[in-house]
Amino acid sequence: MSKKPSYEELEAYVKSLEDKVYKSLRTGLINKTIFEIANSFTTTSSLQELYGSIHRILSNLIDMTNFYIAVYYQKENAIRFVYKVDEKDKAEVEWIENFTQNRSLTGDVILGKKPLFLKEKDLIHINQEKRVQGPLPKIWLGVPLLIKGEVMGVMAVQSYTNPEQFNDSDVEVLSFVSDQIALTIERKRDEALLKRAQEKLIQAEKLEAIGTLAGGIAHDFNNTLSITLGNINLAQLLIKDPELGHLLAAAETSIMQAKELASKFIVFSKGGILLKDKVNSIKFIRKTLKTIAEKRNIKYQLDIGNIPETMEADPLQLKEAIENIVVNAHEAMECQGKVSVAFDSHPARKDHIVISVMDRGIGIEKQNLEKIFEPYYSTKPLGKDKGIGLGMSIAYSIIKSHKGEIRITSAPKQGTRVDIILPVFQKRGIQPGSRRISGKEPVKMKSETKPCTKILVMDDDDMIRDICAKILSKLGFEAVLTKDGEQAVQVYGEHLKAGDKIGIAILDLEIKQGMGGAEAVGKLLKLNPELKAIVASGYSTDTIMESCREYGFSLALAKPFTMSMLKESLERLQYEPIS
Repeated sequence: MSKKPSYEELEAYVKSLEDKVYKSLRTGLINKTIFEIANSFTTTSSLQELYGSIHRILSNLIDMTNFYIAVYYQKENAIRFVYKVDEKDKAEVEWIENFTQNRSLTGDVILGKKPLFLKEKDLIHINQEKRVQGPLPKIWLGVPLLIKGEVMGVMAVQSYTNPEQFNDSDVEVLSFVSDQIALTIERKRDEALLKRAQEKLIQAEKLEAIGTLAGGIAHDFNNTLSITLGNINLAQLLIKDPELGHLLAAAETSIMQAKELASKFIVFSKGGILLKDKVNSIKFIRKTLKTIAEKRNIKYQLDIGNIPETMEADPLQLKEAIENIVVNAHEAMECQGKVSVAFDSHPARKDHIVISVMDRGIGIEKQNLEKIFEPYYSTKPLGKDKGIGLGMSIAYSIIKSHKGEIRITSAPKQGTRVDIILPVFQKRGIQPGSRRISGKEPVKMKSETKPCTKILVMDDDDMIRDICAKILSKLGFEAVLTKDGEQAVQVYGEHLKAGDKIGIAILDLEIKQGMGGAEAVGKLLKLNPELKAIVASGYSTDTIMESCREYGFSLALAKPFTMSMLKESLERLQYEPIS
């Protein structure tokens, strides 16, 4: 007959059964949790949504009233708190920079690569070392998120009221599910990076398409302005009425203003050609901001960090980009307060600098951030002195042509930060300038040189050829008109055979159907190496226009140009040697 078990034995047996049932149920719940976390990769559309899903799923295992996820950035030696739900700690601390020096509980988990479970007594002691960020909890548990043995982040729970809220079993459970959490977050981060890269590519292609269209329209617009301006100049020669003369002068001024507007489209289209030089970094930023402040009546604060003494840039273009961004920041604050500008080396990219422009203005809605660089997009009313929506488009193109990038961080009512990231030195060498005619420089006359009387004109627009011939006639020249490069070379050759050596040519750079000016000048110079050629184009910032002498031209004229500018160019070519 078996011995009847004692009360203590029965109690121990029941306890072991309870433990087995509890462990069985908990194991099932853990397995379900791991499955749900893995599945949340496909059921969530963003990292923030994924963090929220992880929080909700883990709430079925342990108390998650106070919970956060932090991501470790090894290269930056920094920790970023990407998700936080806390009943007591409302501080907006997003980053811990240089975390190995600025000690914290989260940092201790990363450095130790293992869970850290601290009770009230331990926390009071650690708090004296200022390693507890935020309010002091009664109990704290942090678990590393590992990918192939390397820490990518930390998740932590804490309680401000119950010092016995968590136990060793909770440490075990969170550690068990942490690998799946780390893997899911890593996959979602990779997906987000790929999506962001695709969005940037689509945006870049979109801007390129808009830019190509804008550049083409600006080119044709400049050609049309050339015809209008030419007729105005001819009319000015015929009229005697002073009042009518004033009206025509005003019309000429408006044409040149329209040209300036068209040039902005061309800069947006092609980014302009860099006339690069080695620039003193500190002098450049100080002079640029001082000029902008005086011109626009803007107050600013400049902080300069550890930057290289010199950098390579086109100072005029880069100044325009910075001015557009600073003016935007000033207007975002309704022209009140100071615009903050920081100039420093990039924290993660070697040989790169960052110019940051910050305001405390109205901010930008998230859905509008991607529209910022689109031409004619503006948060301000359109019109005179209110903005035409080209400033950021032009800034984008200029920075892009410097092999840099612009990043914008903004939120409604929290202001905006624009980071201009630029390489200190670029691979392409410094681009020399060309001889451009402004209409203001004095002309040096040499009367002993015999002037030519015939000028070869090549343009594929009938009306431009016609107006050019009339203007040249008024200036005392005979125009030999051709519509493309092939015809220009043929006609020039025929004149040479007849003993008629034409000394000057005006060649349109862009020919829609046929040989353009760049190719034609080479062929013409083979026929006559002494030929002096002017390149003319509606693309004022084209490489050939900016560096015309490298391509065989003597001077460059941006369309539309006035009669006086053409006259000055011809006088230079006839009486002043072109180096």
